[in-house]
Amino acid sequence: MNYRNISKMIVVAALGINLAACSYAGQAKKKEELGFQLADKTEETNISFTHEKPSFDEKANNIMPWLTTLGASVSVADFNNDGYMDVFFTNSQKGSSNALFQNNGDGTFTDVTKESKLGSINQEGISTSAVWFDYNNNGYQDIYIAGWGQSKLFENNGDGTFTDVTEESNTGFSGNVGKAITLDYDQDGHLDLYLGNYFQNDVDLWNLETTKIMHNDFERAANGGENLLFKNNGDGTFTNVSEEMGVHDSGWTLAPGSADINNDGYPDLYNANDFGPDTLYINDEGKGFKEVEQNHGIGDDTYKGMNTSFADLFHEGQLGIYISNVSKPRYILEGNQFWYPNEDGKYEDKAEELGINLAGFSWGASFTDLNNSGDLDLVVTNGFISASEEDDYWFELGTLATTPGNIIEDTKNWPAFNDKSLSGYEEKFLFLNDGNGKLTDVAEDAQLDFTYDGRGVAPIDFDNDGDMDLIFANQNAPAKVYENETTDDSNWINLDLEGTEASNRDAVGAKVLFTIDGEQTLMERDGGNGYATQRDPRLHIGTGESEVVENIKITWPSGGVEEFKNIKVNQFLKIKEGEGIIGEEET
Repeated sequence: MNYRNISKMIVVAALGINLAACSYAGQAKKKEELGFQLADKTEETNISFTHEKPSFDEKANNIMPWLTTLGASVSVADFNNDGYMDVFFTNSQKGSSNALFQNNGDGTFTDVTKESKLGSINQEGISTSAVWFDYNNNGYQDIYIAGWGQSKLFENNGDGTFTDVTEESNTGFSGNVGKAITLDYDQDGHLDLYLGNYFQNDVDLWNLETTKIMHNDFERAANGGENLLFKNNGDGTFTNVSEEMGVHDSGWTLAPGSADINNDGYPDLYNANDFGPDTLYINDEGKGFKEVEQNHGIGDDTYKGMNTSFADLFHEGQLGIYISNVSKPRYILEGNQFWYPNEDGKYEDKAEELGINLAGFSWGASFTDLNNSGDLDLVVTNGFISASEEDDYWFELGTLATTPGNIIEDTKNWPAFNDKSLSGYEEKFLFLNDGNGKLTDVAEDAQLDFTYDGRGVAPIDFDNDGDMDLIFANQNAPAKVYENETTDDSNWINLDLEGTEASNRDAVGAKVLFTIDGEQTLMERDGGNGYATQRDPRLHIGTGESEVVENIKITWPSGGVEEFKNIKVNQFLKIKEGEGIIGEEET
């Protein structure tokens, strides 16, 4: 069901307000009309992974289905430097194994979890997300695995194995990390770590000293775990500078994200916070961060923020910010948001006019050019708890949400879930960009047809054929792999950036301005943005029928600028800072 024409944004169940939802009932479109088609190739790729949900202290049994809804994530990187993207999944039951799949380069993957030593770490705690990054600038992708009760840093040995360097790097943390990203906040050439925390840092979910562990308000809770910023010292160690830099947000952060949204050369931070206002921090040239006041337009939403992604949808060289929230007809229609600055610098929500505001109980969301048109499309995965198909928990939740005081903080006051669903079995959303300011849901037409409880969605060109495929991480369910097949007349370009010592080697924070047929599009190499997601690190954009990219302007994290003119399309380019194009591969 598609709810994009419903305009009213908030509906409280207890008030008994009913809204009609409109459904998409168009005729199925063919590949030629969409410019692409998706095919479920999970089995053919040999990616066989099923996420296992956690189980916690029995004192919270009545609310256990809610507590165990996080932890499925997917992270993409080329860990063995063979030119093909590999895939890592987190698992969330104690004793369960995470999974690393090595890309064979022929459309299939091999499970190398055991050899890598990244699997069996869910003993003292569990994994919830992971981020690949070259923390020591040696040319190999290391990995930070975040989680409830434990978070660990593993160094890539370059031989297919990894070594736990958590203790010597000072990155150990025993709190409740939902999502980790990387950025070089002070532009010293070394990637730093930012951790978005959910439950309070001292809450041990397996041994509860109190059942007062939940948010103390549905709209303005600020009793979550404080976020952490670890500065990379460049010698293999990190230092916690969260308070010093002013980014120790205590909201219930599900998805921190980073991009240079004010184009001053330094990465800023945006926290999508559950149960309360999001937080935007503007970087003051690496000396600290300043929180943007809520009357600036952004963040004063009181919604259930669950994703942070960035995109230049209007081809103006300006990144907008996409935040996913909750929408459920008859109960609550917060709507997802696309924050974009106006001429006065104040942010306005453009999601409704774009047609991307309503996408169910939304989680991970990723922008990517699926039909190689040059306009960015949007994939949103969703669904909260799929259990009974007859019984629904929304009425109980609506009643609880309107209860005065902070009664909700104590799990004992929550009605028992039993086997009830809460926004379960939701159909996914795929918004196709028409290039004229509208995006339309074409998930059904594109054959994106599963209804697992989705968490992360990673765009990835896993077969290096020049179009973006999709991998989904699903809570307590199998992962899904969709291969993209574009029409033959759509062209593209793909950039693999490498920084030198003046910039971090991953080139996180590098900004690329593509000029195609006179139209410019800005992209930024990110360090793991998107809920439960890390996408293909290469920058991919379609060129439509154009057979040449007129100009590629790269602004490196160091501030250095390089330009490349009249570049032939349909090729992968390896570009090294200061050395230009060092590798070309046509398909």
